[in-house]
Amino acid sequence: MNMRLADITRKLSSLFFTSALVDVNPASCVSNESSENEMHVCVPGSGLSSTHHSTPTKLTRVEVGRDLIPAGSHLISPRKFYVHHGIYLGNGKVAHYSGLSGSLRAGPIEVTDLHQFAHGSSIWIYQDQPAFSNDEIVVRACSRIGEAQYKILSNNCEHFCNWCINGTSYSAQVIEYIHCPLRVLRQIFCQKAGLIA
Repeated sequence: MNMRLADITRKLSSLFFTSALVDVNPASCVSNESSENEMHVCVPGSGLSSTHHSTPTKLTRVEVGRDLIPAGSHLISPRKFYVHHGIYLGNGKVAHYSGLSGSLRAGPIEVTDLHQFAHGSSIWIYQDQPAFSNDEIVVRACSRIGEAQYKILSNNCEHFCNWCINGTSYSAQVIEYIHCPLRVLRQIFCQKAGLIA
């Protein structure tokens, strides 16, 4: 069982999450309590301080239509070269930065349903330590709907979600790619596609 969990975590970290989201050494982070639909992982700090210590967090896989998702949840969904982030508003709706998803022109923060947000991939609840209540997170997300200020390095979907959850706009993925640009090249040339968890 632990070998299977370690294998799933390795696939998550090597395919999409990189060490910006999931520690690439699964043996050091995966808890014995993990299952295929729930993982306890280590997440490096925000990069905003000089200490980049890892903090334990939990990822819970969502079965759309079956699982109850609390409003204000931080949702993530893997894409080929990054992890997409959104805030669950309730009633099957997600606020997220559409970014460059539809064309080469940057899109606004919009509200879509869970299926559109997932874009054919799985959805996971990323359980951080929020600075605000779930209701406040929803209000913060709704306050920015329609904003069209997308910038891949300084105001992307992850920046938006972190601002909604704890008031600080940052992207662990951007920080990781800036510090380890070879990871981007490795992912581009990676033969595997899709999340296998």
